[in-house]
Amino acid sequence: MSRENDVSAVLQQYAAETGVHSVQKVEQDFVAVAQRVPAEHVTTGLVEAMHSEQTPPFEDMVGDSFERGSSELRAAMLKQLIDGASPAAVKPLIDDGLLPRLANGSGHPAVPVDATLVEGLDAGVVRRLAREAAIEDPSVIDRMSEFFAVDPHAGKTLGGVALSVALGKIAEAR
Repeated sequence: MSRENDVSAVLQQYAAETGVHSVQKVEQDFVAVAQRVPAEHVTTGLVEAMHSEQTPPFEDMVGDSFERGSSELRAAMLKQLIDGASPAAVKPLIDDGLLPRLANGSGHPAVPVDATLVEGLDAGVVRRLAREAAIEDPSVIDRMSEFFAVDPHAGKTLGGVALSVALGKIAEAR
């Protein structure tokens, strides 16, 4: 059986919504599919999953992923969110003392993202930032979806429900 047939067989399971899959199986399937189909298809599937009523709210998926991720992943996620967020979304977190501010002389608040910051950062802060960023600029959901699509091992931290929905959406698009 070819790799294309393998991917098609996996995706058919999610398109037909046949049976319940363990979280571990869904994660394995997501990584396998994401490594074999174009990244834009994975991104589209994740975007649709993040907007789906079948999945938790965007900020909860991102916050849960932050909790599950390694220090490297957590730093990359936070940087992606901060870079994609408007100053209006980041400023309240700085003002509340939840994120540090780096003096940069520009109007945009600069937050130094490093391992020390993410280790001490509560996932609730990330949820709040994700929620505020999505309100200010809904395209942050697209950018975060692309972030998770490019690195399938990071993407698998989104959880079984989100990944199942994403795989179903990828299957529908093929």
